Amino acid sequence: MKSTALQIVARHSSDIQGITLAGQSPQQEFLVQIYDAREDRLYQSRAIAPIPLPEKEGFSEVVDEYGKTWRVFAAASGARLVQVSQPLEVRKSLAASASQRILQPLVIAFFFLAIAIWFVIVHSLQSLNRAAKEVESRSPSSLEPIESAGLPREVGSLVHAINALMERLSMSLTAQQRFASDAAHELRTPLAAIKLQGQLLARAKTDEDRAKYLVQQLLTIARLDPEAKKPMSEVRLEELALSVHADLEPIAEGKRITLTVNAAPATLTGMPDALRLLIANLTDNAIRYTPEGGRIEISVDTQGESAVIAVADNGPGIAPEERERVFERFYRALGTKVSGTGLGLAIVQRIVQLHSGEIRIEDGLPREDGTGCGARFVVTLPLQQTGLEA
Repeated sequence: MKSTALQIVARHSSDIQGITLAGQSPQQEFLVQIYDAREDRLYQSRAIAPIPLPEKEGFSEVVDEYGKTWRVFAAASGARLVQVSQPLEVRKSLAASASQRILQPLVIAFFFLAIAIWFVIVHSLQSLNRAAKEVESRSPSSLEPIESAGLPREVGSLVHAINALMERLSMSLTAQQRFASDAAHELRTPLAAIKLQGQLLARAKTDEDRAKYLVQQLLTIARLDPEAKKPMSEVRLEELALSVHADLEPIAEGKRITLTVNAAPATLTGMPDALRLLIANLTDNAIRYTPEGGRIEISVDTQGESAVIAVADNGPGIAPEERERVFERFYRALGTKVSGTGLGLAIVQRIVQLHSGEIRIEDGLPREDGTGCGARFVVTLPLQQTGLEA
């Protein structure tokens, strides 16, 4: 640009409006000014008001009399000063246009890159979703390893860890079931002897009878194995409640406990022996923990499509924080001095699960001294069962 301006000066032309700089277009609004100090004349490439001459060579910014800012490059050659100027807003516009041309392909590329990333993520999560659905569809007793083929490496390591955990859990459950089965097997012979003596004693209500009853609970745990077939038939719950009342009333009378039953007709499809054991365990548990002179109520009723069995007492009750744990095998509440195996309520919960029911613990009957209330076990069972086999 400097050499072009010098050529213009060399021609001693007083009008350089016809000169066009290489690469210049009208939209760029370039203005060339050549000032000759010896002749005190100013030559311009465009017929507009001249802009002020800069105070130094090189790049600078000047403002004309109309307040318009120009970007200026000035170079001196002897007594002449060549100045090339362009409006600042034009330069900003050109910069914005150049940026748009550069950024537009990047934006388009980012759009397609986002789509590609989305497809990769969806493809990667498909295998994880398959594993999640496989786990969700399993039964509670299924502890087979989760299929890890095709999973991403990070997810695969998590699945391997879960499989190892389930393997250890399976070994623990197997050991627990083996213990119950072995105990039941070893106790069959003494149980038969106790049963024979019990028949000879003609329904003697002694501690030995209760010992036999607890041994039967161990046998029940083995029979309630999740893989065993569960026979079902029509069951009249009110008859079971009356039968349990007849069996356990002598034991309650031994502690001067009033045991009453209020059983409305309620018939459902289920396991007769298991449901009778459920009522018996709840009642026996109440007798154990209710002090002398207390009272226990057994009730059976129907509510809609469900049968409701409840056993309430005015004993010491159960703290809210312990109401979930009492159903664990061998769990005994802190501070309890009553003897027992800790299996009765665990068996009750298992029977409730087998019948697709629910069990909860509420406040029971008020105590005579007005210091609180006992516990009430409420079992809700659907009248029609779909998970049992005839």
